[in-house]
Amino acid sequence: MLCRSHYQPFLNHDCDMTHGDKLNSLRIVKYTLAMLVLNTVLSTFITLIIGSDNLASLSFGKYFTYQLLPSYLLSAGIYTVMAKRNVVKAWNYALSVYLLSFIVGTIIVSILLQTLFIPPLWFVEVPLSIAFAIVSTVIGIKVGTLDSKEAKGP
Repeated sequence: MLCRSHYQPFLNHDCDMTHGDKLNSLRIVKYTLAMLVLNTVLSTFITLIIGSDNLASLSFGKYFTYQLLPSYLLSAGIYTVMAKRNVVKAWNYALSVYLLSFIVGTIIVSILLQTLFIPPLWFVEVPLSIAFAIVSTVIGIKVGTLDSKEAKGP
């Protein structure tokens, strides 16, 4: 973000050049809350449809298809929109939202279960969630870049 004094050299000489480099904390919190709430609603809906007893007895392939994949796709959509809306700081926002939602989600589940909860398939779930976050952020950056080029015109 350029300082106003670059355009109007004799006005506003004390412009803060670092302001454009800061992340918007409220934006991080909003996207984190959206991700947590929407994934909770989705997971609850899937559990109601399939049944918690049935989910517990699914093979990994079916568990991935019914429980993990929908959640990853929903999160990917959120990361894509987030990156599209701020291409310049997309990676900073993606990392911030990922870490905050991971930490808050772990704390909430651990409080509800009254013990520190680490998913049994964490070694699959964590790398997959990171991969989906990376790919969807790249897609959002590409779409946001294309949109800004189209807005500028030829």
